[in-house]
Amino acid sequence: MAITIKDIAKKAGVSPSTVSRTINNHYSISEETKAKVRAVMDELGYVYDKSHLQTHTIGVVFPRSMVDVYENPFYLEIVRGISYLCNKEHYTLNLITGADFREIKTSIEIANCEGYIFLYADINEALTHYMVEHEIPYIVIGKPAMQSVTSLSVDTDNVQAGYEAVKYLISKGHKKIGYIGAEKHAQYALDRRIGYTQAITEAGYPLRDNYIHTLSSSYTYSPDDILSLLRSENCPTAFVVCDDIYAVIMTRLIDEVGKRVPDDISLISFNNSIFARLANPPLTTIDVNPNQLGMEAVVQIVKHIETPTMFATRTIVPFTIRKRQSVKSV
Repeated sequence: MAITIKDIAKKAGVSPSTVSRTINNHYSISEETKAKVRAVMDELGYVYDKSHLQTHTIGVVFPRSMVDVYENPFYLEIVRGISYLCNKEHYTLNLITGADFREIKTSIEIANCEGYIFLYADINEALTHYMVEHEIPYIVIGKPAMQSVTSLSVDTDNVQAGYEAVKYLISKGHKKIGYIGAEKHAQYALDRRIGYTQAITEAGYPLRDNYIHTLSSSYTYSPDDILSLLRSENCPTAFVVCDDIYAVIMTRLIDEVGKRVPDDISLISFNNSIFARLANPPLTTIDVNPNQLGMEAVVQIVKHIETPTMFATRTIVPFTIRKRQSVKSV
């Protein structure tokens, strides 16, 4: 039976991609590792044809919801960062989509990539088991499940981001501050709400349940509770909104009740997307650096492709407050 790259990798104690990169004399492989791999190749009498070398590939797995993918530029900014660094690392990209677990799993099997970057953290448990069982390196962008100690991840400290958003509004004199989260209870929105709660409590302000609501970009969504709050005498003077898209919707709802941003109500949101920059007025927003999230995901997944025995890591990318016209002092 002919000797394969996998045979070389097993005997040398490295990944198949490391063997392939050694054959290509890739700069990312140390001279020590190259010497070890080449010694095993000589020992086993391996003869290779460079014209048949496997292309190095990383799969980018999109969320199941097509609304999330195509309406929110956050994901496209992440992919831009992934693409930039993959080009530098000489990896090609495969885009993985699917309406459910079975479709995504089938797409992953067909793609047969060396590693995968999930643009979301709430991965189906069966899919996680599949990746682990087949020893496929993967990394998630977001906070992995609390029980997971083996998942690679890249994220922003969303609790701290929510806290800093409130502190910024407090520094502008606001005491009646509401929170608008995501209808589907995404982990990033829940963490930002935790940060919101911590900052409100620390400041000694009352934590009002009726100040906390959820929004959706769905055309069938009816925000009656939010409209009622906006019309009330005890309406917040400012809101922390978990996403720029929802902040644009909030601006429209505030206009609907005859009020204005920021004269009557200030808004601070998240992601620094094109929605924030083009909104009227432009939105003060917390930039979670999605481009950097994507690049860092590539750095980490390539390390673990090359060295499968590395410990799982959680990388935190810093955020920045982009101050614009949607926040006014009171």
